[in-house]
Amino acid sequence: AKNTGIPLPPAVSDYHGVININREDIPWRNVKICTLLYKQALCPQQPSTLTETHALLDLSQGKNLVGAFYQPSLVLIDPLVLNTLDARFITDGMGEVIKYGCIRDAELFHTLESHRSFAELEDKLPAIIERCVDIKRIVVEHDQFDTGERMLLNFGHTLGHTVEQYYHYGRESHGEAVAIGMYQITKLAEKEDLTSAGTSERILNVLRAYGLPYECGLPIKELMGAITLDKKNLNNKLNVVLLHDIGDSYIHPTTAEFFGQYSDSVL
Repeated sequence: AKNTGIPLPPAVSDYHGVININREDIPWRNVKICTLLYKQALCPQQPSTLTETHALLDLSQGKNLVGAFYQPSLVLIDPLVLNTLDARFITDGMGEVIKYGCIRDAELFHTLESHRSFAELEDKLPAIIERCVDIKRIVVEHDQFDTGERMLLNFGHTLGHTVEQYYHYGRESHGEAVAIGMYQITKLAEKEDLTSAGTSERILNVLRAYGLPYECGLPIKELMGAITLDKKNLNNKLNVVLLHDIGDSYIHPTTAEFFGQYSDSVL
């Protein structure tokens, strides 16, 4: 498990990822013992969620740079294990829950907006889990190998990964870093008239409600090296995931200069 400042159990699918780089004939079953929060909450280093199809590993140079795609034969989730987790694991996981509302479901986002804490959501968790699983299933079925639509699942991750890498995975957890990335990239997109005005404010309010960070105190120029290593940066063409509005995401082809022009801005 990575050093995120809190003790983490080992991620079985990370071990599977190591094996699968060389062997794709080993059947496996992925048992998730929490929920849609499981990914960040119990196994925050896992890059994929309930419909796990790729196991990627982090390097000192950046996030998710080595790995393989391989379908598990079964994914099993027990939401009751959420009751055993420390508060930070829950908060961490909410980063990805919020992401799903941002990219594909305005109604889900509204549900999160209309509640002010995780405790208030308890009776709605089964429906939230089901919806997040289904969003992931639909996206992955359309693009298993992460070359098109599946990139939408990386909303907030371009900047989030750079924050994680900058601190050598030792300060923000993955969900916390993604929360920062979602808010900060949406602010930049609004400046470029690529996202409806006021969208970043809505994201900010939800992040605050669930105790997630939204800034890291770093100037963009300190993160540019890691941005160029983003897995969506191919042949010097960087695909960033933006929102037209809450629930309506899209892939915006650009270059690292999308961030570079704001190099002195502090995130």
